[in-house]
This record gives sequence, structure tokens and C-alpha cells, in this order.
Amino acid sequence: MLSAAPRLAVVSAGAMGAAVAKRLTNIGCTVYTNLEGRSEVTRKRAQDAGMIDLSVNELVLKSDWILSILPPRDAVSFAKKIQEVAGNILSSPRTFVDCNAVNPKTVKRIAALFAGTSIGFVDAGIIGWPPKGDYDPTFYASAEDVKTLDEFTTLSKYGLKVSPLKGEGVGVGDASALKMSYAGISKGTTGLYTTMVLGD
Repeated sequence: MLSAAPRLAVVSAGAMGAAVAKRLTNIGCTVYTNLEGRSEVTRKRAQDAGMIDLSVNELVLKSDWILSILPPRDAVSFAKKIQEVAGNILSSPRTFVDCNAVNPKTVKRIAALFAGTSIGFVDAGIIGWPPKGDYDPTFYASAEDVKTLDEFTTLSKYGLKVSPLKGEGVGVGDASALKMSYAGISKGTTGLYTTMVLGD
């Protein structure tokens, strides 16, 4: 029997974020997001996924976890906003999870924003397509604190496919490095195949 389902914020409600949110809401999780300035298409996508639109302040106040699934260019600014808001309220999220395709240097910069606060940090690289049907992408995750990483891994009970990266010297930056390596290999292989086809 599952314990009380966690409350999560997933920002944003793009193709990946909304699909991940739908996995979570289907199993009974409450999923918040922020739709300020978003298009009607995005709003409809969020509604279909069962996401609840809140202001950033409310989102920080009510969420146990915040999953940042954004275009890479927005990753740092969003983390800064969460850190600033959390510093001004009595309650704060348990953990901030950066799931963006950023390089290790950038994710370490993001992690540093939460150093010395009560908010844990997980570096997560999503490898695969948005979840659909029986398919789920894998969240490869690393963290400096093993307990925080283990807690994130428990979200596998609620629809996320989490694969923790553990071992001596493993920490923030390793999941992002894995994601970048995978992307590089995939793009390189695609380029090679394309060259072979065009060369025929």
C-alpha cells in the first residue's frame, strides 16, 4: 500500500513536462504548475494532464518536490526564482530537481543556489521521449546527499522511472554529463547514418 501521494510542481507544461505530470496524476499525485504567460495550447495540455495552475509563490508553498523541465536557457533563472521565493516564506519544498539538458557546470551553478538552505537538490537527466502508453523515459539522477537521492528514487512508485547514479565520487553534474553524452552519441550516430544514406 502506497503512503500519501506527494505533491509535486512540474514546470513547465511542455510536451515532456505535461506527459510526466499525467503519469503522476494518474497514480494519484497532486501536480502543480505555473502557466503565467503561456499559450492556450499549453494551458489545454496542462488541463488534460490534470495539472493545477498556481502562482510561483503558491507553488513553492504547497509542493514537496519541484521538477524543473524547461528549455535549457530558462533553467538558471527559474531556479533563482524558486530560491528567492522560498527564502521569503515559512514553508519550502523538500527538494528541487533540475531535469534540464544543461551541462555539468551549469547544473552545479544551479545546485549552489540551494546550498545552505533546507531545500535538497537532485541533478536529473531525462533520456528518452515523453511518456506514453507503456513507455517511460528514464530519469538518471545524481546528488551530493544520498538520502535526498534515495527519496527521489521513491517517486518510481508514482510513475517516474528513476535510475540513481551512485558510487564513490558520484554527485551533482554526473547525471547531466550522462545526458549530454547520450545526446552527443545519438546525434553523431544519426549524422553518420544520414551521411551513409546520402552517399549511396
